[in-house]
This record gives sequence, structure tokens and C-alpha cells, in this order.
Amino acid sequence: MGEFKLFNSDGTVSDLDIDMLESEVGVKFPVEFRQLYLSCNGGAPSREFWAKDENYEPIRVEDFKSIASARAPDKNETKYIGGCFRLMVSRNVLPAHLVPFAVDEAGNFICLDKDKGEVIYFAVDIFQPDVDMHINHINAQRILSLSFRDFVESLVDEDEVDQ
Repeated sequence: MGEFKLFNSDGTVSDLDIDMLESEVGVKFPVEFRQLYLSCNGGAPSREFWAKDENYEPIRVEDFKSIASARAPDKNETKYIGGCFRLMVSRNVLPAHLVPFAVDEAGNFICLDKDKGEVIYFAVDIFQPDVDMHINHINAQRILSLSFRDFVESLVDEDEVDQ
């Protein structure tokens, strides 16, 4: 994934911490995901814009969520992938097949689809109160990349965004 980094990361995590998260959320993370989190545990991305689709405005990735270490006393906080997943699924904000690993500048989620491995943009700010939540979940999703690796490789610097 060359030269992509996360700045202002939390404390380091181990393979065991990632294994525990996989067990909690029910997914086997891609190799590239594990490698990134073993080197940088969340934080601000060095390349922060996803601008791969001309039909949509570029998305500014504000922050990658951290993975809580086994000894973290606050592992249910939403700054952590597991804490965010548990809370958002329990409140029916996110469907259970999406694991939020990043957020944009408006607080919308960037998720890994547990079933397909795709990276999904989930826009919580478009929910309609008079629409069934299942329909809201469908309408809020947009595929950004077919894999985590493709997603990270597609991120660009602000000066590379065609506006």
C-alpha cells in the first residue's frame, strides 16, 4: 500500500487485539487492514480524499477509528471500531453486516462489508424518519471500492482532487 500512513494514532495493537476484534464483530479482516493497523492504530490519513466517482462529490476521510487493546478500560467508546460497531448496530443505525472503520468530516461512516469485503460509504445524514429503517439502510449505502486495499490505494491528496 506504499506511503499511506495514519497520523496521531492510538497506542499499538497486537495480532491478538485484532483477532479479538474479528471475533467480536464477526469478520476476518483483509491482510492489508491488519498490516495497516499493526503499524498505525487509527488516526488521520496521509491521503484523505476519495474522489474516484465523477458522479459524486469527493469524500474527505477525517479519521480511521482505532482498535482497542485487550487492556483498554474504555473499549466500548465509539472511537474504537468494536465500540462503534456494537453501539450503532444495537441502535439500528448500521446494519450488522457493516463494520465502521473510518468517518468522513460530517460523521458518516466508511465501513467494511463483512459479507463481500467491499468498502461502503454509509450516509447517516440522509435517514428519513417516515421510511422503514431497512429502506433507510439500503438508501444510505454506496460502494466506494471492491476491497480495503483498493480503497486505500484510491485515496488522494487534496491537490489531486478535481473540483
